[in-house]
Amino acid sequence: MSEREVAFNCLCKINIDKQFSNIVLKNCQDNSPLVTQLVYGTLRNYRLVRTIWSKFVKKLPPIKICQLLDMATYEILLLDKPEYATVNEIVNITKKIKAASYAGFVNAILRKISKKNIDNLPLAIRTSHPDWLVGLWKAHYGDDICEKICFDNLKDGKVALKVNSLLTNEEQLLKDDRFYRGFVEGCLYFQGNIIETNYFKNNQVIIQSESSQLAVKEIKVKENQKILDLCAAPGSKTVQLAMKLNNTGLVVSNDIYDFRVELIKQNVERYGLNNVVTSCYDGTKINEKYKENSFDVVLLDAPCSGLGTLKHKPEIKITTTPEDLDDLVDLQKKLLQVAGLMVKEKGVLLYSTCTLNKKENEKQIQWFLKENSNYTLESEKTIFPFDYDSDGFYIAKLIKTAS
Repeated sequence: MSEREVAFNCLCKINIDKQFSNIVLKNCQDNSPLVTQLVYGTLRNYRLVRTIWSKFVKKLPPIKICQLLDMATYEILLLDKPEYATVNEIVNITKKIKAASYAGFVNAILRKISKKNIDNLPLAIRTSHPDWLVGLWKAHYGDDICEKICFDNLKDGKVALKVNSLLTNEEQLLKDDRFYRGFVEGCLYFQGNIIETNYFKNNQVIIQSESSQLAVKEIKVKENQKILDLCAAPGSKTVQLAMKLNNTGLVVSNDIYDFRVELIKQNVERYGLNNVVTSCYDGTKINEKYKENSFDVVLLDAPCSGLGTLKHKPEIKITTTPEDLDDLVDLQKKLLQVAGLMVKEKGVLLYSTCTLNKKENEKQIQWFLKENSNYTLESEKTIFPFDYDSDGFYIAKLIKTAS
C-alpha cells in the first residue's frame, strides 16, 4: 500500500469514523514521515483545501472522494511534490476504492488547482479555522494575537520532554547534542525520534507539553505535601508532581473513568513512583470520598475545549461547536467549587486548561472568587501557542486564606 493510500485511510478513520488523529497514527503500522505530514497537513488546512477545489464543482461528491480531493489539494498547494505524481496516484486510489466512475472527475478537478491568490483569502479560510472561533479569539485577545494564533496552528507540533529527575538531569542529557533546552526549566526537545531511543525506553524522559510542565512548576511543590490531582488522566502531571515531591508525601491521582485511571496506573508503574494513590471517582463529588480541607495542593487541570492544542489535535477545530464550550463551562464550575472545598487553609488551588477561551479561563476564576471570599488570586497567565512554540494554556494559582 502506498503512503498516500495509507494517509487517505487514516483521514477516513479520523473524519468519517470520528477517531482521534494521534491514536489513528499511533496505531498505523505503515506510518511514515510523509503519511504523518499528509494527515496532519490536510487536517490543519481542511477549510482552505476544501474551499479551493469545491469551487470547481456544483455538488460535492461522496465523502471518501472529498477526503481524497482534500488530501491531494493540500499536497499540490502546500508541499513541494511533483504535481503529476500526486494526480496520477490519487486517480489510481479512486479506482481502488470502487469509485472508478469518479476517476475522470478527480483528474479534472486536480488539474485546475492553482497556488495563486491563497494569501488573499480571509483569515478564517486561509488558516482553516471556523468563523465563530476566529471571531471569539478576536473578541477575547484582539486582531493581532488572533492572527498569530491562527497561523501558528498551521505549524507542526513539537514533542516536548520532561526530564525524569529521579533518574537523571538536564546537564546529563544535554551531553548528547541532539537534545536542546526549551523555555521552561527541565523541558527539553530532541532532534530525531525520541521514541526509538534508550532515553525514552529507559524512562529518562517523559513526553509532556512545555505549557503543561509550566502549570505544575507554578505550584512550587514542597516535599511531604499531600496533593490531589482531580482530573488526572493520562497522568503526566501526576508523574511530574510525584517527582517534584522526590518520592515523599502523597499524590492522590483521580479520574472519573476506569479506563482513564488505568492509564494513570500504567504511568505511575512505568516511572517507579511509590507516592501515588489512584482514585476512580466523579470529580464533582470528590468530597464524598476524601475529607474536605485536607490537601496542601489541589490541581484542577479541567476538562476543556482544547483550543490551545490545535497543532497536535487539528481535528478539534473541525468538530467543536460553540455549544460544546457552553457545556464545558458548567462542568468546570462544578469541579472548581468542589476543588476549593478540598484545600487546606493557606493551601494552593491551581486551575489550568489547555484552551484559549476566556469563558473557560479568566471568567471562571472571576466567578469562583466572587463565590468564595476565602480565596485570593496569587497569579494567572495565558500562554499562547506562539509564546513557547508549544500548546496554548491558561494557569491560575489561588490561595485559600481561611477554611
